[in-house]
Amino acid sequence: MMDERNDRIIASAMGLTLGLLYVALIGWCVYKYISTKDITNCTIEIIFIVLIPVAIGWFARKDESLTLPRNISGDILSPDDDPASKNIRKRHYFWDAFGFATFILVCDLIGRFAFKIDVDLPLLFNKLSETMNIIATLLVEFTISFIVFIIIGYLINERAVRNYNKKMDNLED
Repeated sequence: MMDERNDRIIASAMGLTLGLLYVALIGWCVYKYISTKDITNCTIEIIFIVLIPVAIGWFARKDESLTLPRNISGDILSPDDDPASKNIRKRHYFWDAFGFATFILVCDLIGRFAFKIDVDLPLLFNKLSETMNIIATLLVEFTISFIVFIIIGYLINERAVRNYNKKMDNLED
C-alpha cells in the first residue's frame, strides 16, 4: 500500500530522472551543434526537449495543485486571494522573470564572446560609441525580455491559481 510519503519519494525520483534526461538532451544537442555546425543534426533531441514539458503540462492539468506557483525550494505559494498572498506571488513573478532574463542575457553573452557568434546588433543609439551601443542594446534586450517574462509568468501562474481556487470552491459545494 502506498502512502503519501512513498508517493513523494517516487515523484522526487521521477522528477530527478526527468531533469537529468532533460539536461543530458540539451548537452548532447549543444555538443552535436558545436561539433557539426548544423542544427538539423539535433532534430530528435529538439523534439524531445519540446515534448517533455508539453507532456508534463498535459498530465499536470488533471491536478490543479501541480501547476500552482512554487518558490525556489519547491513549496507552493499561497493560492489565497488576500492582498498579502498576492503580493508574495507578485514578488515571486518579479524575481523569477529577473532571473530568467539574466540567464538569457548571460547565454547571449557567452554565445557572442565564447563561441564567437557574430550577431549584428541594431544601431539604436547613433551618438554612442560602438561599445556603449552594444551595452545599451543588451540593456534594452534585457529590459524587454524581463517585461515579457514577467507578463507571461503572471498570466500563466495567476490563471493556475484561479483554476485551483475554482476547483476548491466546487469541491466545497
